[in-house]
Parts: sequence; structure tokens; C-alpha cells
Amino acid sequence: MQKTSTKILNTLFLNVPITLVLCVFAQMLSIWKGQAESFSMQMFGINCIVAYISATIVGLVFPSVPLGMAFARKCGAKDGSLVFALLMNVVVNTIFTFFLSIVMTFVNVYIVAGAPIIAVVFGVIENFLPIWAVCYIVSFVFSPLCQKLAIRLTE
Repeated sequence: MQKTSTKILNTLFLNVPITLVLCVFAQMLSIWKGQAESFSMQMFGINCIVAYISATIVGLVFPSVPLGMAFARKCGAKDGSLVFALLMNVVVNTIFTFFLSIVMTFVNVYIVAGAPIIAVVFGVIENFLPIWAVCYIVSFVFSPLCQKLAIRLTE
């Protein structure tokens, strides 16, 4: 069982690359959709802060790692194998992406842009898969590094 301090540090560390890439990629999606005029460094900074805080809450509240491990084991993957890590990350990343997509779309579409709530629903549906794919890669690459750093600092 992982120490609480290790879990907290791992969550804090891993959320840095995930939220930065999420915000950059979401901004790129907006630009590709012809909404480049809506970009501002101030909003980008606010988005990074909101995404980081939201991701930290999700990481500390939801048992995504145990659920991911259970899923990987149920699929027959051996603990510590590449297949295990890939399968585990499917669940972990899906939970993070689900909540972050809702929060960030709500903030940017409903609160900032003043669009109707249905636009939030369609925004989440439209952007979920591309954001999921990008965040999956980032979390898969950075997760072992952040975990090792968190363990080294707490044990």
C-alpha cells in the first residue's frame, strides 16, 4: 500500500505535464476550429490553474489507480508488465479526462463565453477522444517518472 504522502506528491507532480499538455492541446483544437481570436495568455494561465486544481482534486478523491489496477488484472495482465501499465492507464486516464473535460469545457464555454449549457455537452462530446488520446500518452510517459520521484522524496 502506498503512503498517503507519496500518493499526494505523485498526483501533484503528474498533474503538471498533464494539465500543461491538456491546456495547450485544447487551445490548439480551438485554433483549428477557427477560434484563434479567443486566445489570450491570461486565459491560458487561468485554464492551467483551473485544470491543475481540478486534476489534483480528481487524483486525490477518486481511486483511479486501484480501479485501473483491478481492470488490468481482470484483463489478465501481469503486474509490472507493459500490458498491465497500458491497461491500467486506460482507466486512470479515462477518469481524469472525463472530469477535466467537463470542468474545463464548462469554465470556457459556459462561464467565460456565455454559451448555453447544451454547448458544454456538445463540447465535451466533440473534444473528449482527442484530449483523451493526448493525455493518455502524456500520463503513460510521465507516470513512472513522477511515481519514482514521489517515492524518493517520501521514503
